[in-house]
Amino acid sequence: MLDKVASFAEAVWVAAAHLGKNAPKIADEIIRAIFPRTVIEAEKEGADRMLRRGVIEAIKKILGMAEDNDQSDFRDIDPSFASIVRRLHKAAYFVEAGVDEYVPVGQLIQNPEWLDSARKLMRRKGEECLAEAKVLDELYEAVMEAAMEPAQ
Repeated sequence: MLDKVASFAEAVWVAAAHLGKNAPKIADEIIRAIFPRTVIEAEKEGADRMLRRGVIEAIKKILGMAEDNDQSDFRDIDPSFASIVRRLHKAAYFVEAGVDEYVPVGQLIQNPEWLDSARKLMRRKGEECLAEAKVLDELYEAVMEAAMEPAQ
């Protein structure tokens, strides 16, 4: 059926007719049909996940589901969690476990497994940043020490 569509947007709506407004499922169904050479090259270059995420974002825009990740939407948040959610810096967080995309905080609250995945990833990224910062500190100290040594 996708071989007869004229545009990306039309392919999105054809897939949405039987998959619903599920951007990741739509992307998985149409990406190879619409962009066959691009998918092959992206896989060779290790960029297939980035390509998929970009296609998902484009699908969300077509479906009118694009989210502004810089703005929190508190309508879907239980008021008992609002004081905690207001302290977050983002409206959506990346969920690795089974989702592999950014999920709005309201949906994370409704899916504790996703929330757990998002928080563990953030913690791991934070620990990686701290470890990298320590190495940069060490490098900075070595550079400054070398700068203080008299030239020979």
